[in-house]
Amino acid sequence: MGDLGRTLREAREQAGLSLTGMAKRTGYSRGYIGNVETGVRAVTPDVIRKYENVLGEDLKRRQLLLGTISALAAGAEPDTAASIANDISGGRTGMLTGVQTSHATDRAVASLVARNSPSIASLAKWSRSGKALLRVNAAGILAKVRSPTVDNEAISVIQADGEARELYLTAVLHRVLGLDWDASADLAASSAPLSPEQIQPLKAELSNPNDSGARYCSVLLLSRNQGAEPHVTEALLSALRSEVSRENLRAIGAALAGINPLKI
Repeated sequence: MGDLGRTLREAREQAGLSLTGMAKRTGYSRGYIGNVETGVRAVTPDVIRKYENVLGEDLKRRQLLLGTISALAAGAEPDTAASIANDISGGRTGMLTGVQTSHATDRAVASLVARNSPSIASLAKWSRSGKALLRVNAAGILAKVRSPTVDNEAISVIQADGEARELYLTAVLHRVLGLDWDASADLAASSAPLSPEQIQPLKAELSNPNDSGARYCSVLLLSRNQGAEPHVTEALLSALRSEVSRENLRAIGAALAGINPLKI
């Protein structure tokens, strides 16, 4: 049985639901649900979304997030991205409300909606309202459109929205440092300085051309060591020369001045 299927089964059982009861509530057959939970069939984002709709807070959300990210990274991005992009173009939040999407999926969706002004407008609206997952997912896609103007919109959300910011920081730490989700969440919520081993990959992330949100998060994280680590200052100065987003430039300038970028 796969770990994610086991998590789904445990969450269902803790909620006191039988396979038949879950099948009725999700619209899947009892056999299909059973095969998903035992690993015979793959766990898809749609299955996870329907389990979340039924179980709500009984679901082990963090494990599901990690499992979904792994599933998407294993090769489901194109179909998933197309489905998400279609939902966005139709004004539907769809899967953006169910799980936190992966970096790869966000990039794929961004490439599909980048020239669609109504889709960008919908994402901008969703990034400022609704569930935290919807807000962070919308901001995450906007941050990968590779437009300085749209970048500013995404970064403004990450700066002002504490819940979305912690989710974004967690995802960046999970991807860049290779930490598990819980360890990434703990580090995101902490204000402790980073270790030398953590600093190096985050310095490289300052020049990531595909994710302005990750660049912003890297500035926030590296600012913890600003003043104590000269090479952090050097990295921030280098980023200052190449950054194209106004909001990121403001954050870098604050960090270099010894000011918490969240305070500007």
